[in-house]
Amino acid sequence: MLTILAAFLPEHRSELITRMLIMALFATSINMQVGRAGMMPLGQAQFFGFAAYGFGLVCVKGGLPLSLGFPFALLISLIVIGIIGYLCLRGDSLTFALLHLAFNILLVTVASKWMSLTEGDQGFTGVPRPALFPGNFGFYLFVLLIVLVCYLLIWMITNSPFGKVMQGLRGNEERIRFLGIDSKRFQLVIFTFSSLFAAVAGILWAMLQRSVFITYMSLILSAEGLMMCLIGGMSSFFGPTIGAAIVVVVSTMASVYLEQWQGLLGLIIIVCVLGFQGGILRGKKGPMGL
Repeated sequence: MLTILAAFLPEHRSELITRMLIMALFATSINMQVGRAGMMPLGQAQFFGFAAYGFGLVCVKGGLPLSLGFPFALLISLIVIGIIGYLCLRGDSLTFALLHLAFNILLVTVASKWMSLTEGDQGFTGVPRPALFPGNFGFYLFVLLIVLVCYLLIWMITNSPFGKVMQGLRGNEERIRFLGIDSKRFQLVIFTFSSLFAAVAGILWAMLQRSVFITYMSLILSAEGLMMCLIGGMSSFFGPTIGAAIVVVVSTMASVYLEQWQGLLGLIIIVCVLGFQGGILRGKKGPMGL
C-alpha cells in the first residue's frame, strides 16, 4: 500500500514518506530499550549520528563504494556501541540514563570541534545513494526494504525467549537476577541491538539528505525519538511508528506556516499524554506506565 501511495504522490511527498520510515525505525530502536526492557536511553541520537558520520566519511572522503561503506560504518558503530554500552551499564538505571546522555554530549562536542575530519557545524555533502534505486521513488523503495527487514528482525527478537527476558527486566530486574540470569549481560545485548538499528537509520538518513550535519546526533533528536515512543505508545510494537509519523508530518507541515512550530508539537505531546495515557496505541502496561 505504501509503495502504491508513494508512486502516485509528488516527488517531495514520497520523500516525506521516506523520512517517516527512517524516523519510525529510529523510534522503534529506542522502544526496544524503553518499552521492552525498561531502560531509558537519553542519548540515542549519538549512534544515529555517529553511523551517519562514519558512512559519510568512508564514502565521501575515503572513497569506498556504498556496498562497502554501509557495512564498514555499521562495524565501526558496533565497536563504539559496545564500549559505550559496557560503561553505561556499570551502575543502576539512573546512572545508565545520565551516562548515556553524557556520551551523547561528548560525541556532539567532538564532532563539532574536529574540523579537519567532520567539517564542524558546517558538515559535508556528497553522500551517495544506491545506484540500483535511482530517484526519490527508487530510494524510497530501498529504504522501505531495509526498514521492513529491520522490523522483521526486531519483531523476532522481541517475541523470542530472549524477548521474554527483556519483559522480565522491565517488570522486575531483581527477580531476574534471583533466577540466576546475568541481567547486565542481557541489557548489554539489548542495548547493542537497539543502538545498531538506530545506526542503520542514521545511515539511511545521511543517504536521504545526501549530507551529514552535527544535528544528526543532537540532544534534540534524542528527545524527539523518545517523544515518538511516548505519543504512539511504548507498550505497542507499532506505537513508535505512529508517533514518528505524527512528529514528522507536524514538523514538516507546521514549519512551513509557523515560525515557532515546536510549540505546536509540544501541544500535541500534552494532548497525547493527558488524553491518551500510555500512547495512542495502548498495550499491556508495565511499571511506570510502560
